[in-house]
Amino acid sequence: MREKRYSDLIGIQRKMLKLIGEVSSLNGGPLAMENAIDDFWHPKCDVFQTETEWVVVTELAGVEKDEISISLSPEYLRISGERNFLAPCSTLSYYNMEIETGHFERKIFFPEVALDKQNPKVTYINGILRIAFALAPVVERIIPIS
Repeated sequence: MREKRYSDLIGIQRKMLKLIGEVSSLNGGPLAMENAIDDFWHPKCDVFQTETEWVVVTELAGVEKDEISISLSPEYLRISGERNFLAPCSTLSYYNMEIETGHFERKIFFPEVALDKQNPKVTYINGILRIAFALAPVVERIIPIS
């Protein structure tokens, strides 16, 4: 009975988040909750631009490098993988559980800036994934006056 109530509450939460997302999309802005109705967790990301690069920094503490997948589409960068912690014994009683585990995914949409998407610089140090795309140079063409 308790599991049914929990399942019902999750269903209501997903419907509410979907409705909020639909309303938010009416103004054309990005949805800050980013697919909060999915069955996987979304790692935290910082996205910023420097004078030479567009950079995504993702916090993935406890995730092995081999468990991370990075893919590109013309519209977005997708970071996904799995984080699992092994239980030291077969019976556990959690008093607090805040660290998300299981499958994760994060989509970061590319800005309307020309980027070199073919050669990103990717590093993974101490649980921090950094992906940097060089800004493509702006090419100006001189138009002669006749």
